[in-house]
Amino acid sequence: MYQPRVFREEQRARLHDVIERHSFGTLVVASQTGELDISHVPVLLDRERGRLGLHVAAANPIWKKALESGRATVIFGGPHAYVSASWYETPSEQVPTWNYVVVHASGAPRKMDRDELLALLDGLVSANESNDAKAWSTRVLDAAVRDELLLQIVGLSIEIATLEGKFKLSQNRSEGDRQRVIAALRARGTPDDLALVALMTP
Repeated sequence: MYQPRVFREEQRARLHDVIERHSFGTLVVASQTGELDISHVPVLLDRERGRLGLHVAAANPIWKKALESGRATVIFGGPHAYVSASWYETPSEQVPTWNYVVVHASGAPRKMDRDELLALLDGLVSANESNDAKAWSTRVLDAAVRDELLLQIVGLSIEIATLEGKFKLSQNRSEGDRQRVIAALRARGTPDDLALVALMTP
């Protein structure tokens, strides 16, 4: 990822926060011939171990290519927003741009065993239904149904070897322009605008 120093984010906790808040990632695998395979997957982060857990359809060839190549990257897109040049002090000398947050996590994938896959599925449910008193669990499935469904998916565990974050938040602008961008984003008020405001203000 092209990463000018001014936009580079290296605080692991902040990068982990992005992964957890925007956990539907883009899995990218390069084959030995250089072709790219891409899938969109729900991801569960294990902060303590520095691992990502995900699953794909068994019929999806990407998991075999990931194991063959020995490396995979998952991209997590955070909040993003158009920034108008009219927001700057001298708009006649500026052009529009885009502010955004993105995290790339790369590492060696490993195929999960059955117990790990079940734990991943329950972990994903727990992360997304934690406030629901009637949260679903694989334990409610009929055993035969569960076993049949498990044959249709493959779980991958990716040990994170490289974690890169790019937080492009107008750091290359004057303080006055940066405050104007913050005010304009706050006034426009989309969820992504407000998420960026929160990241841009201490």
